[in-house]
Amino acid sequence: MTLYLCQGLIKTYIYPIMKRITLLFAFCLSAATIFAQLDLGVKAGLNLTNVSGEMSTDDYHIISSPGSKIGYHAGGFLRASLFGIYIQPELIFTSIASEFTVTDQNKVEQLAKQRIGRVDVPVIIGARLGTLRLGLGPVGSIIVSDKSDFTDITGYETKLKSATFGYQLGIGLDIRKVGLDIRYEGNLTKLA
Repeated sequence: MTLYLCQGLIKTYIYPIMKRITLLFAFCLSAATIFAQLDLGVKAGLNLTNVSGEMSTDDYHIISSPGSKIGYHAGGFLRASLFGIYIQPELIFTSIASEFTVTDQNKVEQLAKQRIGRVDVPVIIGARLGTLRLGLGPVGSIIVSDKSDFTDITGYETKLKSATFGYQLGIGLDIRKVGLDIRYEGNLTKLA
């Protein structure tokens, strides 16, 4: 009789409590695993922009200056990793610089500087190899500002597309809580 009473108490009270504890433990363990694979961070750095183009009108000949110009970017990212594969959406403000030589009909040359501000949304998909990351993905850009000397020099206004699309590919290195990235960005649409 005592044995049946103990078995009844165990089935009625102890098993349900143990099931709940086991489920709670499994939930906490899975939540910890999921959160351990998410990284949230800020990023900032320099960029080199090489804009190429040439245009002639009745009054001016405009050609891009050779070489890369320095700009900057700043923003944030979220990286989700699982089994060595990661996806990293970002929200970045980017400032890119360019220079153009403007020659008028009298062969007088002037330098026109341009600085474009844009909001970039890249989504990088890649693989982790230890501390090394390799990735590529699409990037959408929305032009938010355009400061240019063109209007003062020529009287012309630059007409940029409000949005462009491209791609980024790069390599990154994670050292503790700091990541170093080098990326190349190409355009799939024209800027102007």
